[in-house]
This record gives sequence, structure tokens and C-alpha cells, in this order.
Amino acid sequence: MTISIPGEQREKLLVNITPQLRRRLKVRSAECGMNVQDAAEHAVSRWYETPATETVETTGARSWGVMLPGGGPERFAAECATRSITKVQGFAQAVELWLEAHPSPATPLIAQPAQRILVANQKGGVGKTFVASGLAQALAELGYRVLLIDYDPQGHLTSRLGLDGIEDGDDSLLTHMLGKSKRDIRDLLIALDEERFGQRLHVLPACDDAFLLEAELAVMRHGRDTCLERALESVEPDYDVIILDGPPSLGLGMDVAINFVRRRDGERANRSGVLIPVWADQSSHKAYRMLNRQIEAAVELNRVTIDQLGLVVNAYDARRGATVTKNFDLWKERSNPSVIAVFKDLKEGRESADYAIPLLDYAPDSDLAQAMRDLALELCA
Repeated sequence: MTISIPGEQREKLLVNITPQLRRRLKVRSAECGMNVQDAAEHAVSRWYETPATETVETTGARSWGVMLPGGGPERFAAECATRSITKVQGFAQAVELWLEAHPSPATPLIAQPAQRILVANQKGGVGKTFVASGLAQALAELGYRVLLIDYDPQGHLTSRLGLDGIEDGDDSLLTHMLGKSKRDIRDLLIALDEERFGQRLHVLPACDDAFLLEAELAVMRHGRDTCLERALESVEPDYDVIILDGPPSLGLGMDVAINFVRRRDGERANRSGVLIPVWADQSSHKAYRMLNRQIEAAVELNRVTIDQLGLVVNAYDARRGATVTKNFDLWKERSNPSVIAVFKDLKEGRESADYAIPLLDYAPDSDLAQAMRDLALELCA
């Protein structure tokens, strides 16, 4: 998150930017060790100092929010008017100028760990399983090696993919977290056999013993915070991305998962972290505030950095009335984390779950499938 000078007034500039340009800004800022919001602010400042700037292609630009010092949005709009260009064009020019002035470092970054994404929200029904599963499918389709973990005791992910859960009494994720396993954790993994995933998408199914997770963690005397990390340590090198379908709670299991996706030493900012599905309703705003407090507590107590990768507004339908659109606008006004994807309430999502067929295999040409691919590109830029 961007840290402002205490007492400094900051205002939000709502402006459109193409997904491609935003991804380039995200990657370059991380390479330069900067927060993407700080990079955007610096880009605008540099643009003020460069009156003659080439036109930039802005077709397909989407809404984005940038926090500027007090009065910044008005100044930017006035400067665009003076140059007789739109705010979309002005911001695109600013970002291109910044990218030109900040080339990729000549020395490569140190080797990065597997990217770790926790899809989390304790509020039930907001689409955690839908987002986690669809994102994993899109990444595998793109060529990434993906491990998708059913970390929800209810096992919705496992059933919606048409998989059998692990039998109670057998080794499971929990037994590996507790150090009581008898077999290699690889023996628990199932590869989805759809051709489009190329044997790159593996699933760690749920087991009924997951309902004991909170009780077991409560009596664990040593190593609780890192028990998930230890359980997955041997398979991490086998994957590019590890995705957890989070539990519908704010308990100890969530604490452990949050710690697992912390930013590790030398890891790029906003690479691993928490992805948060929400609905355009008032209860989702309250649920996010509670989750945010838990993340902030983990940061303070464990002295770690937890990146919030973005908000995903799920099952959005503006026809549901003014309350829905008002709450949607409230989400769109946020900048850190910001809304990085909007999934409309379309039948393909419900049908693929009912038929227990992966979305990208059931409806590969649907708007929802394409939105998942866009989200995958956004997160793995």
C-alpha cells in the first residue's frame, strides 16, 4: 500500500487506461522497487514538465484510480484542457514518459518464488471458488504450471470440478500441516485432464478432516504460522503459481493462509498476496473491512508485508437497481486495493458449476471465460 505523508490531503483521479499499459506500469514499477500508485503519481508530475508529447493509442481503455496530492485531479484536468486532449490521452502519455525514463534494470531480479494467491473473503457466496477455479484454469491455459488448493472445509471447489474428495483417515493437507503424514503430498494431487490445460493444472482436493483445522491449530504449540508453508515446501518448485480457495471464516486457518502469501525476501511487490471477491452490496463492504483488519493485524504482529492484489466484483448486474449500482460505484472509487476485474452474473458460471465442468472447458468463448483470462494476465504481468 502507498504510504502518504501524515496529514497530507490526497484525492482520487479517475481515469481510463488500457490493460496493456497498466500491466507494463505494474511490472516496471515492481522492477524499480516502487508502488504502482507512486509510479503513476511520478508519471503525472513528469508529464507536466514535458509539454510536447506524442499521441498514445488508448483503444480499449478501462477505468482506474490514481491518488494524487490535494488539488491534483483538478490540475491534471486543467492541463489536459490546455493541451486540447482527453484525460485518457494525457494519462497514457504520462505513463509512457515514465516507462521511457525508467527502463527495466540491467541486472535481473533475484529468482522469484512460486507466485502465491489466496482468494479470500469470509462472506459466503461472493464467488471465492468461482474466481479461484477460473483463475487457475486461465493461467494453466496460458502455459503456467498451477497448483489449485481446496482450503475450504466445505470442499466446494473439489465438487464443482467433478473430483472426489480425499477419504477421511487418509493423508490430507491437514496431516501434512501437522507433520503427521505418511506419504508424499504429491500423491494427493489430481491433474485435470482437459486438453486445454496441458496437464499443467493440478488440484489438491478437500478432505472432511479440514473441519478439524481450527481446533488443531489452536493447540499447536510451535510453528503454527508456517505450517502450511512447510506442508507445501516440497512441491512449490514444481509450480509457477499456487492458488488457495480460502475458507469462509476469519479464524486461525485464515491467519495461516495469509502468512503463506506474504511477500518473501526479494519478491516483487504485488506478485503474491490476497485477491478479494466481493458483491455490489452493503454486506460485502462490511466483510471487506473485517478482512482488512485481519490482514493489518498480521502485518503488525508478524512484521511482514501482505499485498492486497485487488478486488473482483462478482455476479454484477446493474439491472438489480440503484442500491447495486451505488455499491458498485463505491468499490470502483477504491484505489488500494482497486477493482481489477468485474464478472457479470451470466449463466455460464452457474451452469459450469452445476455440471461440474471447468468454466474454460464448458464455455471457452464466453464473456466470463475471457474475463478470467484478462484477470490472469493482470495478476501474472
